[in-house]
Amino acid sequence: MTSSDIAAAAAAAAASRPDEQDSESSARLAAVRQVASRFTGTYGLTQVDPEFGLLFAETVEVWHSFDHETVSLPGDEFAGAMLRMLRATAGLVRNHADRIWSLQVDHHGFALAATASGELENGTPVRISRCLQVTVHEGRITRICEFGDRQQRLPLDEALRAAGRFRS
Repeated sequence: MTSSDIAAAAAAAAASRPDEQDSESSARLAAVRQVASRFTGTYGLTQVDPEFGLLFAETVEVWHSFDHETVSLPGDEFAGAMLRMLRATAGLVRNHADRIWSLQVDHHGFALAATASGELENGTPVRISRCLQVTVHEGRITRICEFGDRQQRLPLDEALRAAGRFRS
């Protein structure tokens, strides 16, 4: 094999890789989009996924901006707790709406910005803005970072505690 044969073979191999990489990249992006779609339907309570727990890896890291502590939880346990919290909030807040107003998806996960609004029984208005950065690996959620304002959540958290619906 001559040096020009080696160079030609290397060029041919390099030329074939972008298509393979594009195909892998497209498949990864499609998988993340599907996870994001199923997650946001449940998160906004517009279309609750009956297999929501399957979106999560065996272990999920969760971080909140208001306490800066990362915790690792079993994915199915976290998914169940998240769904119970979303439903408890919708049950306590009159005219509850949780509007996802931005969703950005890439190959490694997605980010969403949402605002929950409504009114508590005592007339206290609820308006809670937050942003979630969600990491997806091999089609499963592995990490969620939530950015929000604890002061905005305080009236809801107190109402949830008073109703015996968690929120420590």
